[in-house]
Amino acid sequence: MKTIAIMNVKGGVGKTMTACNMAHILASDYHQRVLLVDADPSGNASAFFNISAEDGGLTELLQGTVARYADIVQETDWPRLHVLPCDSSLFSVELAVGLDREHSPHKAILDMCSAIAAGGEYDLVIIDCPPSFTPSAVAALRAADSVIVPVKMDAFSVLGMDFLLDQLAAVRRINGKAQLDGILVTIWHNCECNVQGEQELRSRGFRVFEQHIRRSDKTDESTWMRSPICEYSRTCSTARDYRNFVAEFVRDGGLHDGQI
Repeated sequence: MKTIAIMNVKGGVGKTMTACNMAHILASDYHQRVLLVDADPSGNASAFFNISAEDGGLTELLQGTVARYADIVQETDWPRLHVLPCDSSLFSVELAVGLDREHSPHKAILDMCSAIAAGGEYDLVIIDCPPSFTPSAVAALRAADSVIVPVKMDAFSVLGMDFLLDQLAAVRRINGKAQLDGILVTIWHNCECNVQGEQELRSRGFRVFEQHIRRSDKTDESTWMRSPICEYSRTCSTARDYRNFVAEFVRDGGLHDGQI
């Protein structure tokens, strides 16, 4: 079992869309049993699949008011794809609790992933992290085997990579296993700033996935329809790009434990 964190400290870069569509493609096209963990208090990944945390979600798991993660996992309309939901109640937990290496309730994410690995219920856990280094984001990174970073090619996103990697290095001093699988260029279109931004990342030694995710109106439309892009518009550029990205991820060994 492998745990993948989808993380960027900057919002608006397609983080949640990447987590949701990657989870859907891996479940539908590659027949993987996938648990998508919504760790973002916005709850957008949950809402994307028409799932509510009203009857329990990540907040309750972190607070210890539910004993088993299986009690709050919900099925989606797509086989092999389940969601552990989240909502804005997570903000209260973030404010109330600092991250304690051994005793924080945020250790529940690591414990959950360990229980999943031992029980064999899922092949992959994909965590949609919040766009900041909150305690739950650090806890997700502690539990992760690998990290994928969606990046929009503007100057602030590129410059923010140094901060992100500094924080990832700090987490690895606690975790020791989380590896950067690569950077996924999102909301892409063919212009000089996108080309220069990608060249800058590559020149600094970052692994950048060959496949870009092109911007498309169909992406926004799919969120209104609560449908993965490959179901909503199977032939649009974004659907083709996400399928090609996942194929690249799988081809490079991304379904296996540890670093690609």
